Amino acid sequence: MCRTVWMWLLILAVLSLFSESEDECLIISCCTKSSNAKMTNIKACYEQKPRTDCHLHTFVIVTQDNKQYCVKPKAQWLKRLINEGNLKCPPI
Repeated sequence: MCRTVWMWLLILAVLSLFSESEDECLIISCCTKSSNAKMTNIKACYEQKPRTDCHLHTFVIVTQDNKQYCVKPKAQWLKRLINEGNLKCPPI
């Protein structure tokens, strides 16, 4: 009996560690190409800086429906939003 109770407590503890909100579970993959296309309904923005396993400098835009798009850093609409302080894009 005692072993069963401890097993259930352990299972509940593990499940609580892995139960996160939808925003926290967002997985951002490495962009291999990007565009200048203007995005709307932006939920989040992240700057992908070049690194060993991911060579492209781009911005990952996440829309309200959790779709991810890779946008070129020189896209005028994106530069304007960032420079005006309307969009924060922390590095990933």
